[in-house]
Amino acid sequence: MVVCAGLAGASLAAEDNVRFSFPVKCEIGKTCWIPNYVDLKPGPGVLDYACGDASYDAQPGGQHKGTDIAVQDMAAMRGGVPVIAAADGVVLGQRDGIKDINIKDNPKGVVDSMACGNGLRIQHANGLISQYCHMRNHSLFAFKGDRVRRGQHLGVIGLSGRTEFPHLHFQVTNKDKDIIDPFAGLKRSKKCGVGKASLWDAKTLKKTPYQPTAIYNIGFTQFKPDFKAIRTGLYKNKTYSTSVPALVVWAEIFRVKRGDKLVFTITDSSGQKIHENTLPMKATKAKYVAFSGLRRKASRWPPGAYQGKVMLVRGKEKIVATTVLQIQ
Repeated sequence: MVVCAGLAGASLAAEDNVRFSFPVKCEIGKTCWIPNYVDLKPGPGVLDYACGDASYDAQPGGQHKGTDIAVQDMAAMRGGVPVIAAADGVVLGQRDGIKDINIKDNPKGVVDSMACGNGLRIQHANGLISQYCHMRNHSLFAFKGDRVRRGQHLGVIGLSGRTEFPHLHFQVTNKDKDIIDPFAGLKRSKKCGVGKASLWDAKTLKKTPYQPTAIYNIGFTQFKPDFKAIRTGLYKNKTYSTSVPALVVWAEIFRVKRGDKLVFTITDSSGQKIHENTLPMKATKAKYVAFSGLRRKASRWPPGAYQGKVMLVRGKEKIVATTVLQIQ
């Protein structure tokens, strides 16, 4: 990966003119999510642009320096989620050839200098540099010296480098190598919220409201789910036989908080609720997997469409996700 030491001639006025478009081709809230924002607090502890805690103290270096754009699971990653140039520019350098491996499965396999994994850096005419990390092995389409246009295909989201889930880490720096949060932008006049000089364009800001908590993956299984299988994307069957031993709804959630409640319900094809269970959250977790269900008591499940619903309750706020299973 080429590191730029400085950019001559860049000015604040020029920086003010740049606006980035969203660097991933996906639908926010349906096929991709932002679980982590830039950490604006030096030292221990986190502070995102909305004065929330949707970030983390990264290693090495302490602060998390980019915006993470995550996809549902490894199956989605394998399907190929395009990473695109957020603005016109010139590629400063790239790195490819790093395998897509969850850091938990290979904790000593990533040195600090390769924490970004596969990716590239783009210099923009205004003096800003955008960086794209954790892209899929052998997916890069742009190389050092290439001129790229806004929206140009650069590669696809991967699991390379220091990461536990498939996502793109999008990072912005200025000529002095200062980290800039695209949401806070330049010369923000207030402590919290989107800055008047946000680096995102209007279209991107409109489709990326602050949503640090999301139920981003949900499904049915017929037994206690294996968390690694969920992460891999194996539980995608939408049809079960009437003889399966149990019906279990599982969900993956970004950022649950102590005091939250998770309410699981299953209804049969007649609309009758056949299962309900509430799980209180006793700790705050950046990423959480939960499940609940019931065993078959009769000789067969009645055929038809069954709905599983997971609702996260946080005070007056409710976040709901549903999934449907056909039993036949």
